[in-house]
Amino acid sequence: AFGLHVGPYSRWIFFAVALVAVFVLARMSRTTPVADRFRQLALGLVAGGAAGNLLDRIRSGRGVVDFLDVGIGAYRWPTFNVADIAVSCGAIALAISLWREDARRAEAESLPAA
Repeated sequence: AFGLHVGPYSRWIFFAVALVAVFVLARMSRTTPVADRFRQLALGLVAGGAAGNLLDRIRSGRGVVDFLDVGIGAYRWPTFNVADIAVSCGAIALAISLWREDARRAEAESLPAA
């Protein structure tokens, strides 16, 4: 999570959150129509990133290995990894997908009944 630490138990907190996220996202994927490729992609990115970080936490005693350091001069972005990119992009795509679904549903409800 971009180098975020929440104390001595951060490894286990993030482990539990990632494990729950993978199961919730798998359930969402099963209930999402296959034709909704954009949402399937979003769910896959978030689940894949969460699973990648989860495996990194299991494999490494130190937690997730963040290795991408981006910035200009003294201005640095928090160090991150490829799984963080997948989670972030997937979460944005999932939010867009859910927003579009709500907009379509609201439009359908506002149409007069035939």
